[in-house]
Parts: sequence; structure tokens; C-alpha cells
Amino acid sequence: MEQPTKELRVPAAIYERAEAIASKRASSAESVMLDALSLLFAEFSAIELEPEALQDFADEQLLAVVHQRLAWPHDTRLRELMQLGQLGRVTEDEIVEMEDLVAKFDHQVLLRSEALLQLKRRGHDIDKLLKLGA
Repeated sequence: MEQPTKELRVPAAIYERAEAIASKRASSAESVMLDALSLLFAEFSAIELEPEALQDFADEQLLAVVHQRLAWPHDTRLRELMQLGQLGRVTEDEIVEMEDLVAKFDHQVLLRSEALLQLKRRGHDIDKLLKLGA
């Protein structure tokens, strides 16, 4: 089933930047913009991104990855499950849920590390990014 869509007016400069990135990735400008928007706004579980793909990202997209965090409800639930685990009151289903959330968190950390590495290779001051709470 196709998801409902909304039309978005994008300034020409942004669209042209997306086209330039798309030409390097052999994809469409729309695909590049959807990837970037997904990094910023989608549920983390909806993002199926592998670290190797980050080398083709523009600096702005890499910064979005650096700032991406586990969605608030997932982070809160993971903390709850960890507390239950420490108290020895976690069920089998909760253990499976916790393992899934930990895997998502680990994947996010891996992506963030790769994004920082790519930015460093491109000459960005990573220490400054990290001090800004990146």
C-alpha cells in the first residue's frame, strides 16, 4: 500500500544542491531529499542506512546523521527496560524488546561514528562538533 504524500515547495538553490548530490550517487534529486528528510524526521526504525552509504553523503547529510538520536519514545522505553532488568523484573518479551532497542541504538552509534569520520576526512573540526553537543 502506497503511503499518502504531501507536496512541498523547495527553494531552487536547495533543489539544485540535491541534483548535484544525486548526480554523484546516480539517483534522483527527490531521492536525495527524501533520504535527508528521513534522517531528520522519520522514526529511527524506518531508516535502513548502512555505514558504507555515508561516504556518498553531502556534508549537510552527514551532520544530520551526527545529530540523529534514538527516538524519544524508544529511548525512554529502553531506559525503563534497563531499570526493570537491573531489578530482575524483566519478562522474556521485554528482553526481546530491549535487545531490539539496543541493536537500534548500537546501529545509530555506528552511523554517527562513520559520519564523524567522513567529516574529519573532509577537513571538518570534529572536536568542535563534539563540543557543540553533536
